[in-house]
Amino acid sequence: MKIFKKIINASCLGIAIGVILSVIFSSILGQGEYMPSTPTFMELFTTPVRAMASSIILWALMGNVFYFSGSIFKQEQWSLLKMSLLHYLVTLICFFPLAYLAGWFPHNILWIASFLLMYTGIYLIIYLGNYLSTWLEIKKINQKIK
Repeated sequence: MKIFKKIINASCLGIAIGVILSVIFSSILGQGEYMPSTPTFMELFTTPVRAMASSIILWALMGNVFYFSGSIFKQEQWSLLKMSLLHYLVTLICFFPLAYLAGWFPHNILWIASFLLMYTGIYLIIYLGNYLSTWLEIKKINQKIK
């Protein structure tokens, strides 16, 4: 039962983030209309409701990818480098097809390469931010101990 609850929580978080981002992008690019994804993605469906339902499924899956991939960092016997590289690869390999299906970029090699570069850049920024935050926290703890 615990795993089912985790799947539901991860799905809800993925859906919430997806809805928030879709509202932001619709406000910027939607010309006054709400679109759960790109116009190309929307054209794949006969109704906006079906496009939204498909988006919800994709967002839920994305939430689960990032939630469950976090368990990689619980492997205490692995080095930080090994955990980080494995986490990056697992999330990229699982997230890329979902982003591709969601129509987040045109289906050609140039856009795929751009997506991979952006994903890697965002991953590095988040990773380095977390690393710096943890390093500073450890430094404070060590100063208190002395």
